[in-house]
Amino acid sequence: MIERMTACPAGITGLDVSGTVLSRDVNEAIRMVAPTDRLLVRVASRFDGYMAELVGGVQRACRDGQATRCALVVPDDMMPEATMQGEGAGFRVFSATQEAERWLAA
Repeated sequence: MIERMTACPAGITGLDVSGTVLSRDVNEAIRMVAPTDRLLVRVASRFDGYMAELVGGVQRACRDGQATRCALVVPDDMMPEATMQGEGAGFRVFSATQEAERWLAA
């Protein structure tokens, strides 16, 4: 499930991700909020989807210009899988929401 965050810092659009999520779910959710300058995607500990599809969808949003900067926040135990897909082109992975918000605001 992907839901829009209700409380985000000014200029940041946020999505909360939990349960099973596929690439098409990510694409559809991002299309609903795009274009946006800064996108924060926060993964809940109860996420049991496919990290590669989630990361791929967020990376694609940055690459295709749907968002200028994209930050993915994952629980510590999911960091190795999330970073395995790589960072770059305005996309970064974090384990703390505050760090991601600071990077997005910079």
